[in-house]
Amino acid sequence: MQPYMLLPLYLLILLVYVIISLIDMWKSYTATSNSSDFLFFILTLVALFAGFLLAPILSLLFHWKRNRLKRNIGLVLFFILIITYIVRFFIS
Repeated sequence: MQPYMLLPLYLLILLVYVIISLIDMWKSYTATSNSSDFLFFILTLVALFAGFLLAPILSLLFHWKRNRLKRNIGLVLFFILIITYIVRFFIS
């Protein structure tokens, strides 16, 4: 598989992570009526359409103290992104 073919797959994985986080945010808001959960939901939804890079960051912040597995998945996704850009910088 060519390296340039991995970018759409990676973006799809990020999109799935954000959508799952949006569902979790909505469930948390409906269960607790916590205004910060609703704020995270609205900001992530707006960031999803306005600037996609901010949406996974907000999703990671939402899951930071709530779900250890989803927090670790988000961290791995960001480490992959950072390592990819560092390697790409040194190769070109």
